[in-house]
Amino acid sequence: MKEQKYSNKRALIEAALIASIATFFAIGFIFIPVLTLLLFLLPVPFMILSARHGTRYTILSLIITSLLIGVLTEIIFTLFVIMVFGPMAIVMGYYIKKNREAYAVIGMGAAVSIISIAVTIQLAATIGGFNLIDSIATIIRQVVDTQSEMLMNVNLSTINVKEMTNYLLMIIPGMLVVQSLVSAFLNYYLTVAILRRLRYNDYLLPEFSHFILPKNIVFGSFIIYALTFMSRYVEGIYHSSLVANVTILFVFIFFFQGLALISYMLEKIRLAKLVRMLILLLIVIISPLLTVVSFAGLIDSVFDIRKLRQG
Repeated sequence: MKEQKYSNKRALIEAALIASIATFFAIGFIFIPVLTLLLFLLPVPFMILSARHGTRYTILSLIITSLLIGVLTEIIFTLFVIMVFGPMAIVMGYYIKKNREAYAVIGMGAAVSIISIAVTIQLAATIGGFNLIDSIATIIRQVVDTQSEMLMNVNLSTINVKEMTNYLLMIIPGMLVVQSLVSAFLNYYLTVAILRRLRYNDYLLPEFSHFILPKNIVFGSFIIYALTFMSRYVEGIYHSSLVANVTILFVFIFFFQGLALISYMLEKIRLAKLVRMLILLLIVIISPLLTVVSFAGLIDSVFDIRKLRQG
């Protein structure tokens, strides 16, 4: 009984501590814009709390965090932080505690994140009259207009510049989905790495080189693409936009597996870890390699080049 009381007390202290840390960083994002890139890692401390002490303490910590941020900043920012990152932290923390497979935890986290972002965008438009998609579109147009002279110097006509702008606007939904997947992946790996460092339970941290998509991903992709192309016969659906966003999504998914395949091959030739990381970073930065790496990931999904599914 005493041990349980001590455990509950410790969990409450950790919940309050994590709420304080999350509030500190959330406010820091406002005053130090550079830190905004780290905002997507905000779920990590809550996921750690959930894995250690359960969902109820995570919810309590999120409530405390929302109250603290609400008092120190604006209510709009509080709602944004809690609605976008709260559900993701709760769901991923829950599945990590249950020791679910990495791709299952990441997939669930990404799905919840997508839903949270969609709901947040809709509420912002309905209640506050703020349309996030329109704001992003405005920023894209301003950037392209600012860089139009430079684009002209590289032999891009005005028509091509407009086509590029329209394409970027068209794939905004797909990019939001990609952002959710990347965020879920980073949050998962960082959370499990910290839990292992704390020596809390025997959580397995899969090597990135052993990352593999579900075996039915190729068949599922084919079905989705077939349904997408059939949408041209359905009135009210923007067929070209749907095809572009589905393409972006699957190119990114197979690009991820392609990177894992390359990392695996680099391990086989015994390159130093730092060198492998630099090579992978260069591949990510060099955009023309996107299609090649994605195709490699597709081939690995079909033929299981690394023989991971047999192990």
